[in-house]
Amino acid sequence: MFKNRLFLHSPALFFILFFRASLDPVLEFTKIGGIGLGALLNLLVVVLFFICCKNNKFVLPKSFLYVWGAFICIGLASIIVSPDKVQSLRSFFSILTYWAMFCFVYFFVKDDRDLKFFLRFTIYSSIVPFIFVFFELLFPEGSTTRNGFRLFGSFSHPNIFAFYLVLITTLCFFCIKTRLFIFSKQFIRRVKIILFISLICLVMTKTRSAWLALIIMFSVYALLVERRYLLYLFLSLLMLLLIPEVQDRVLDIFSGSSVDSLDVGESLNSYEWRKVVWFASWDYIAERPFLGHGYDTFSYYFLDFFPLEESKGFDAHNAYVQITFDMGFLGLLAYLLIFTFILKRLLIQFKKDKRGTSIIIGLVISYLVAGYSDNMLFYLSYNWYFWGLLGGFFFKKNSCKRAVI
Repeated sequence: MFKNRLFLHSPALFFILFFRASLDPVLEFTKIGGIGLGALLNLLVVVLFFICCKNNKFVLPKSFLYVWGAFICIGLASIIVSPDKVQSLRSFFSILTYWAMFCFVYFFVKDDRDLKFFLRFTIYSSIVPFIFVFFELLFPEGSTTRNGFRLFGSFSHPNIFAFYLVLITTLCFFCIKTRLFIFSKQFIRRVKIILFISLICLVMTKTRSAWLALIIMFSVYALLVERRYLLYLFLSLLMLLLIPEVQDRVLDIFSGSSVDSLDVGESLNSYEWRKVVWFASWDYIAERPFLGHGYDTFSYYFLDFFPLEESKGFDAHNAYVQITFDMGFLGLLAYLLIFTFILKRLLIQFKKDKRGTSIIIGLVISYLVAGYSDNMLFYLSYNWYFWGLLGGFFFKKNSCKRAVI
């Protein structure tokens, strides 16, 4: 395990990546005034990345800049107009770590064997979070919210754990279906067990947007490769709807009144509430349509534009509204360009491995759809794995032979 290119390249990054899915409880405990070891860890990742670039004499692929460059430049420019530049800069530093994780992979994924190791490495990172789940089930009081019991795993919020599980499930499914690699039978048996556990845990997080993300991933695979999976998916969803907790979460989307028909004493459901917030922010977006109000300032202005009385600010719960408010339409365009470049590269690889590549395409599309109702850019630990893996497939060389591992 310690002879792989990742460990030889950077032992520090090896351990940071492997245990990042398990560190949220520790990092939350160290926070003082909103800053803790998590901020230092982010700084370390960016420093390690620039050290790697320096060691390569900055002779680097143009894709380091053209995929993420516009989004990063516009984000930095938006900080200049932010009313809280310190907070904007601190928050935007997370974006720099995503970019670093995406580009980092170029240094240690040089062939298919390296990519196979990185896939196994990421899947096995789920072991410690699953151990946390075991203790959550033994002591459920700590994971009980206003929506009942929800699994957190080792993450700070059920939603982050849920999307991490979507990623792990997707990678397990990829390892089972891909024709590009041949994995050992022993590893595939382990993957099937992890896949089963991930699906159960995902249901128990009660995160509807993550459920939808996984449905989209399987649907894309079914439409592009094996249509029979649409039937499997349909039957599975029918079975899940027999579970009362799943029914309640799904029906909650359609319950409650719209803002136009709201009576005294009634409250909006979560989706209607979000739509009111999105529409209320439009006038502010129109005031600064190019560079926005500054990165991560939506919550700063929230009480100024939200029409219903509240006592604290909230984020947009929509990546596209959040980005447009913070960074303007230029920022939104740059954000979408990142995925355009990645999907273009994946479509080229699709010709060589339809089964595996269609699953990764499904993962990317599911991430984009989930952005409609979630603050995807704020889920730091999940984004590290997500962008690292996309970097692996983006920079992967296509000339390697198939090998058993």
